[in-house]
Amino acid sequence: MCAVAGSVVVLLMLTAVTATAADEPAIAVPFPVGERLSYGVSWMGIHCGRMDILSFSEAQEDGKPVYRIVVFARTTKFFDGIYRVRTRLDSHFDPIRMTSVRYEEDSLEKKRHKHEVWLFDPTTGTVSRTKDGEIITIPGGVKRAYDPLAFIFRLREVATKDGSESVLALMTSKGAVETVARVTETRTIRTKMGRSPAMAVVPDPRDRMLFSKSGAMVVWVEKAEPRRPCRIEFDLSFGKLVANLTHVEQVDGPDALLEWAGWTEREERD
Repeated sequence: MCAVAGSVVVLLMLTAVTATAADEPAIAVPFPVGERLSYGVSWMGIHCGRMDILSFSEAQEDGKPVYRIVVFARTTKFFDGIYRVRTRLDSHFDPIRMTSVRYEEDSLEKKRHKHEVWLFDPTTGTVSRTKDGEIITIPGGVKRAYDPLAFIFRLREVATKDGSESVLALMTSKGAVETVARVTETRTIRTKMGRSPAMAVVPDPRDRMLFSKSGAMVVWVEKAEPRRPCRIEFDLSFGKLVANLTHVEQVDGPDALLEWAGWTEREERD
């Protein structure tokens, strides 16, 4: 049961990975920003946690824009007694060069604290990973890279119709893995926000390991704009984890983060 609650982190792709994308032409909007997406997370139909995804655009020191995707995830009070999880992820994406430039994870799993920072250098294609004070450099040789959160948001744009495919290369700590993101079906998905037609996008890595874990993931993307991920499913050897969209709010810039200071230590609000 400890592994079940801990795998909420896996569902959010909170493993030690970064993702590299095959070279693709730059586009005006890599993915939508300006929302707070709230999800309830369940295991085998039992509510075990929640997550909130905030996205917004802000200006860098040079005045150029950067897209931020910030995730807050936690287990419920009940699952805290089994395997307590508190996690914050922060993605920085350059929409002009179409690449992630920074990805940070700060998490607490049971009593184990984890802090990692991944930096991507578009000029050299290398990834620098800082963990426990140690810096590991992973050669990549690609011009554009997607961290896990940017990868999820990119699926909102590449999923267009049944049977459509986009080839991405996910780079784990062991190297890049070519992956096909394929739309397998379209059907109506029901969440607390109601029913909506959605497309199932399935990442299919060649080595059968998804984000350093065995299993299968499906991201259900709404067909209607702004094509939000309304459900995320992760099949594991010990059961299925499902994150269902429960609430959406519009946010305006980095001020949205002020409300969430200390969020991981607040009482469960479900």
